[in-house]
Amino acid sequence: MFVVNTLTGAVSEYSGHEFQSITPTHGGSAAGLFAFGGDTDHGAPIVAQLRLPATVRESTLKQSIEMVYLSMQGQGEAEFAVYGPAAQAWRYRFALRDSEQTRCPVGRGIRENYMGFGLSTPDGQAFCLDRIEVLTAKSKTRRV
Repeated sequence: MFVVNTLTGAVSEYSGHEFQSITPTHGGSAAGLFAFGGDTDHGAPIVAQLRLPATVRESTLKQSIEMVYLSMQGQGEAEFAVYGPAAQAWRYRFALRDSEQTRCPVGRGIRENYMGFGLSTPDGQAFCLDRIEVLTAKSKTRRV
């Protein structure tokens, strides 16, 4: 079930439940009434996932990623994903730093025109993301 906040446009997905009714504090189904809140979902971590669409980069030349920098508050590890054409995905775990500035090295072999990016916290910890900066390097001649 997807829920859209009409004031902010934020979208949330609830899986594992077949809610037929939902309020800001409760969800209802044939199995009963469920209260929203807490740091877990029946003991399982609440994984946050953010996915940005694949867009064409600034040039038709193939591009590789030199480094990804993130301005992000949190603890533990997060996962950065690079999405290419045909549902290709490359995932990389990185540590969150107390300085709130971190980097995520990605594979050197990725060379694409269309790239999308994603971020998740597989352990379910809270985080605050301010910025993602992806440094790319253009190929000198490769277009196809």
